[in-house]
Amino acid sequence: MKKNMKFKLILFIILSIIVICLFIFFNKKEVNNPNENPNVDTPAEEPSKEEDKPDEVGTNYLNDIKYTVNVDKEIEDVIVEFLNVYYNSIKELKENDMTYLFKDSSSEQALINQTALSLLIETRKLKPNDLSLDKAKYDLNFTEVTTNGNTVNVTVLENNYLNFEFMKDIESRIYNIENQFTLEKIDGQYKITKYNKVQDFFVMITDLYSSGGKTKLDQIKQNYLDLINDKLKKDREDYNNFLNGTGITRKTCDHEYNREEALKQTVWVNKRNPEWIKFDSNCQNFASYVVYSGGVPMDYYGSAANYLQWKGYDYSYNESETSSGLVYTWTYVPYFREYAKNNTGYGLCADVDVNLYYAEAGDVIHVGTTGPTRHALVVIGDYKVDGKTVDILVNSNTVDLENYPISAYSYPYVSLIKIYGWNE
Repeated sequence: MKKNMKFKLILFIILSIIVICLFIFFNKKEVNNPNENPNVDTPAEEPSKEEDKPDEVGTNYLNDIKYTVNVDKEIEDVIVEFLNVYYNSIKELKENDMTYLFKDSSSEQALINQTALSLLIETRKLKPNDLSLDKAKYDLNFTEVTTNGNTVNVTVLENNYLNFEFMKDIESRIYNIENQFTLEKIDGQYKITKYNKVQDFFVMITDLYSSGGKTKLDQIKQNYLDLINDKLKKDREDYNNFLNGTGITRKTCDHEYNREEALKQTVWVNKRNPEWIKFDSNCQNFASYVVYSGGVPMDYYGSAANYLQWKGYDYSYNESETSSGLVYTWTYVPYFREYAKNNTGYGLCADVDVNLYYAEAGDVIHVGTTGPTRHALVVIGDYKVDGKTVDILVNSNTVDLENYPISAYSYPYVSLIKIYGWNE
């Protein structure tokens, strides 16, 4: 009898524990995820409708940040968000809306920035190489902050590190890109009221735009895209000629250009050679001393006014036929081009507008918006795929570029100045 009672008690306890466990299990399942698969995340709450903000980019490309001056964390956050949207756009070559970060999303400032971004992306999509990015990151250095009431002006320098999809094995770098923001605090939140960027695709828009709103901006962008399309047709012809070993007439000079020595000087990117004079806009000065380092002597013969001299001994301008001073063919892109084109006696032996794909280390490339007269770059080599040259790599000063493919430039005009050597 006692054994029977004991057995019933144990059975009751076991059944009670099972019932309690089942109750806890089903109750927990209902609370955690009612009417849904427990392995599926609960949908996020609907975003606020207070502003037309796009979906979050979700990627922070910021690598490092420095402060030459103090900056409000709220301002920093707006600028970082602005740049993250930009980098996500150029990484995927898909235009993201950036206007929501401006005080007025339909303002000229917002539309200028959005049009410039659109131009950059559409231009890169036209190029034969895949100019989307495999990797991207950037550094910031806040260098200046001034406040006037609710308005704050911020200057921030940007370095970026990019691996283009078509050449993942090489990191291209751009240093010291100047970004200028004006922000205003509205209802407790900072918004951008003005923005400027010193980079090719941006100045292409600001150089030509004065007024006219979106209609005018769209027209400027389309005109550039039409021009770039036309230039790409010529580029394809040049590439085919290059593959066939045609389309170039080489010059014979008294002395050959020492490309190896010239290339040694192309390392002066994001820094300046202390042995040389330097300028705020240093691109052609950099190109000139690279050419000089390849053995081409300074030339102080002839009329400086007719661009027949090429010298950079020191900062003082001097047109006399003496080994002293400076003439603008040394520092100014259009004048160097004229010297390279017209010099036939002593000094530089070169040719202009040569088929780009014949570029070699130490050659000079000029680019620009209305002609190849705005910016100078120095060739450091080419990039090959399956043994064939598909792009030309350049370094430059102001903006400082390193290992940068020329196809990633937005400027429509690109001209190779082929350096062959020099004459007695």
